[in-house]
Amino acid sequence: MKLRKYNILGVILVSIFLLGTSIGVSVATDDDDDGVDDDYENSEKRDITIETDTNEIEIESVLRQGTTKDSIEMKVKYDANGVEIEVSYESELSSENETEFEIEFSVTFRKLIEFVDQNANGIYEPLIDTTIQEVELNSFHPVDYSTSIISGDTTLHYLYINSTDGVFAAHVFVVEEFTIVNETLITPTEAKIDIEIDNFNYIDLNSQLALYVKLESGAEYETDDETDDESEGYASHESGVKTINSTYVGFFSWEDNATVDGESQPVLSSEIEVDDEDEFEQKLYLNYPRGTHIYHDPKVGIATLTSNSQLLPIVLAGSIIGILAAAGIVILIIRRR
Repeated sequence: MKLRKYNILGVILVSIFLLGTSIGVSVATDDDDDGVDDDYENSEKRDITIETDTNEIEIESVLRQGTTKDSIEMKVKYDANGVEIEVSYESELSSENETEFEIEFSVTFRKLIEFVDQNANGIYEPLIDTTIQEVELNSFHPVDYSTSIISGDTTLHYLYINSTDGVFAAHVFVVEEFTIVNETLITPTEAKIDIEIDNFNYIDLNSQLALYVKLESGAEYETDDETDDESEGYASHESGVKTINSTYVGFFSWEDNATVDGESQPVLSSEIEVDDEDEFEQKLYLNYPRGTHIYHDPKVGIATLTSNSQLLPIVLAGSIIGILAAAGIVILIIRRR
């Protein structure tokens, strides 16, 4: 009976191999261990150029391969209005002097707010909670810009922006291929913006912090129940907001937890509201537990630019697992006989 069992299993495995060969499906490879299929990763590589000026950095990211070269442009500004990341997307590069962007939006970190949470819900509500102080993010050192090699033909670009009082810093990472930075996978169509708050001068012993985030777009922002990176399988435990123009989506997302004094702590966000300074713009608060050193991991970028071809090997693997499961049932039946 054992001989019959293994013969059936062998037939099934050979059939699976021949099926894969006949339809021309190759086995997924991931030589750099970032969780993304190498062939798909190569097709999505981008060329990035960066120019720095006083209080402003211009970033252009262009798709490296294919007949249609799209462009993502980012401007990172740091001045009296805070740290702003402005994102624009052009689906096809043209030689025209005037560029028609399909979508434009921006995210600005405006101020830190110390507050006492009167209803203990962990979220800053100006009409309910006690505001202790507001610290404007309005004075910064010149940007520190550096690069490092990801692979033989791709680069990671790193921008460090910190306030003159040393309390607030933004670590900005943009990459030319899928790359893991600080245990987070960054895609080539987004920027990772690690927020660092260090030695905030608390006045009240029972207070905590909120980060005022200003949202600007031609279309309204809405809550994103499942971030694009979550739906693509690149991330988990994220929250975010998105703005949609036609078929293009701009997003601002963040990890559900921050590292506060060396421990992982939950980050709560407020509902999207009308901005205090401009009724045509929006805002939200990211709320952090009290701590001396707070490190958090937001991202901003463009979503749904490409197909999910990198998932094909995963789908095939799922089919194979299903077949093997069926084989197991057959073997079990034979054994019982």
